[in-house]
Amino acid sequence: MLLEALRDFEWYNEPREVSFSDRGVKITASPHTDFWQDTVRAYHKDDGHFFYGGRRGAFMMTASWRFDNPGGFAQCGLMGRLDERNWFKIAVMSRNSQPQNIGTVVTVNGNSDMALVPLEGAPADVWFRVRKSADGIYELAYSVNGIVFAAVRRFRLGNESGEIDAGVYICSPSEQAYTALLSSIENDTL
Repeated sequence: MLLEALRDFEWYNEPREVSFSDRGVKITASPHTDFWQDTVRAYHKDDGHFFYGGRRGAFMMTASWRFDNPGGFAQCGLMGRLDERNWFKIAVMSRNSQPQNIGTVVTVNGNSDMALVPLEGAPADVWFRVRKSADGIYELAYSVNGIVFAAVRRFRLGNESGEIDAGVYICSPSEQAYTALLSSIENDTL
């Protein structure tokens, strides 16, 4: 099922270490990789690893990641991308291993913003979901059991009728590589 869902996906910044098994896709993010844009500070990072497929219209994508406690803002989650200057992501993020947060970033016209929601209990598995409605509103949500999802952010990206690249991403802004296991992904047209 997982491999079937990824059949038409392609890489943006393919990582050096990727392995497929019956448990999922094990991916290692290279050190010093990230997705972040800040025109004020002239800081532009667009070298994280993104595995995606094109989506049109209303859709929902849900992915489950298994990971160790991330530190140094290492991340694995979901991403939607129009181009380098317009995209969004949702993931577990933390400066140190504790406390963990669900972080969302929306980047419009080359400026990223971040919102954090505390994640209780430091779970080893987290499900992420993006839903795009027919009127172009995106909703980002997460779950610690794959059943009950909590919405954390709603926004517009400006591509109500166009195509967006949507999929999973992983990055490690620190000096250490970061490994996580993508255990499921589902794509649905709404």
